[in-house]
Amino acid sequence: MKHYNNYNKVLSAITLALMMLAGTSMAQVLNAPTGPNKVYIEQIGNTNTVTIEQTGGTNSIGGVTNTTPSNTNYATINGNSNTVAMIQKGDNNLGQYNIKGNNNDYTSTVTGNNNKTKLTIGDANNASNLRNNVTETILGDDNTVIQNIIGNDILSTLSITGSTNEVTKDLRSSKGISDVTLTGDNNKLDIEQLDASGANGHNLKKVIQGNTNSIVTQQQGTNDTTIDIKATGDSNTITVRTSSNSIITNPKTAVAR
Repeated sequence: MKHYNNYNKVLSAITLALMMLAGTSMAQVLNAPTGPNKVYIEQIGNTNTVTIEQTGGTNSIGGVTNTTPSNTNYATINGNSNTVAMIQKGDNNLGQYNIKGNNNDYTSTVTGNNNKTKLTIGDANNASNLRNNVTETILGDDNTVIQNIIGNDILSTLSITGSTNEVTKDLRSSKGISDVTLTGDNNKLDIEQLDASGANGHNLKKVIQGNTNSIVTQQQGTNDTTIDIKATGDSNTITVRTSSNSIITNPKTAVAR
């Protein structure tokens, strides 16, 4: 590993510490000489696999509490048998994650400039989140994806082709599937899955093709709910709320862009 700057010197020390914490862990970092490519990792657990690859300039991975990583602001992995891979290509992309739990798979591929991604699996009160599997792919510029995942057996897949899109996922049900494919520019998606759901969990499928669309989906309650949206065209405004409860908690409404 070549050291292009002070950030990489810090990264080398942290990478060594990471590998010492878990004997079967792997940390791979590819840094281009065009920028600092800041990466900070702190790992506590067993049999974790971590792969980091960055090309371009000023890419960052980490920063759970703030936008920019620092030597006191790590990306963290706490738990057993986690597999994390994140590859960023382009300039000034930001990625940050905080994984707590068992048997989690997290793969994120970002190509383009000025994209921002954030993922949380588990928190202080829900440290054991079993068998989460998250896959993100972003192609384009200036996209923002925020995923707050607290629950069990959640499969979340996301694919974006385009620029200036904003996607927020709040997945806090015991089971669920959230599968989103987005093609176009300047779209905003707000996704929510709450409560215990039923035997199979909440199920969301979105296929969006177009520009300046605004879509809100809320799935709540103790019964399984299914939302399947296929939207083609521009400037659509869609709100879908479903629940077995008598009322929707904190109802949201899509606002035209």
